[in-house]
Amino acid sequence: MPIHQIHDLNERIYTAINNGAYKAGFSSDQTFFKIAFDAYFETLEYLEEHLSDGRPYLTGNHFSEVDLRLFPTLYRHDPVYYVRMKLNGARILDYPYLWRWLCRVYALPGIAEAGSLVHCRQGYFGRSWNVVPNGPFKPMSYPEAYRHPDLATL
Repeated sequence: MPIHQIHDLNERIYTAINNGAYKAGFSSDQTFFKIAFDAYFETLEYLEEHLSDGRPYLTGNHFSEVDLRLFPTLYRHDPVYYVRMKLNGARILDYPYLWRWLCRVYALPGIAEAGSLVHCRQGYFGRSWNVVPNGPFKPMSYPEAYRHPDLATL
């Protein structure tokens, strides 16, 4: 993949996904929320299509900076951002190619041990809402779900 395409993908992911999650989640204005929400899900659709050609990672056959940029937000989406950031348009599980990509990255050496969803959920919910939601637990609890790329069907 040419360097300018990698740069463009990095920029799009940062703006619409990484930063977009916070723009949506902390917006106090419905118009700004809708702009961030729409950009977030339009970019998920774009990435889903991008991965539909069978490439294992966003830039091709090798894990890259672009994958690293996307991973933390998608890792948190279903168990945290879906509720806390009001990004309830769809789960990552609803995007089969993105789901398989997420599971593939989660399976890389050291990734599963690098972050704690328990700590993450307590940070996002416990400090500001005082109650940490129990779910999602269907189709199974997270992060266990990330070990099952077959949960998403094409």
